[in-house]
Amino acid sequence: MRKILPIIFAVVLAISARASAHAFGSAAGTCGGDCRTCHKLDKGEAQNILRALNPQVKVLKVNLSPVGGLWEIEYEMTGKNGIGLVYLDYAKQHIIPGEIISVKDRKSLTRSKIEELNEKTVDFAKVPVKDALLLGRADAPIKAIVFDDPE
Repeated sequence: MRKILPIIFAVVLAISARASAHAFGSAAGTCGGDCRTCHKLDKGEAQNILRALNPQVKVLKVNLSPVGGLWEIEYEMTGKNGIGLVYLDYAKQHIIPGEIISVKDRKSLTRSKIEELNEKTVDFAKVPVKDALLLGRADAPIKAIVFDDPE
């Protein structure tokens, strides 16, 4: 019995590793190297999955995540500014709202992507300031422009 136990354990371990690797798309041969060949998620399906949790969600884009086995879903909320990210597993059973952090670089891949998506730059030379109220020196090296509605 003691000689058979390690063999049974090895077989169970191999079967469970194969099953979990397929769930996360990381085993050689499960997707042939391109996860999009066997895993599909379009914007509409992602919209339905996320709207079941929050009807205010509008899905903007679906990408493969930087981690195998997960979709990266870009979304915005009705009435709120900015784009957010969540991750959905290939089985479409688990949503992961947290950050993916690279152990090697010690950087948040999620935060970098969100900053890239929400980056908005303003060319101050194109802002009309003819009727603006000037506070401070006109030739100051740092300028701030405040938009306000007087009504």
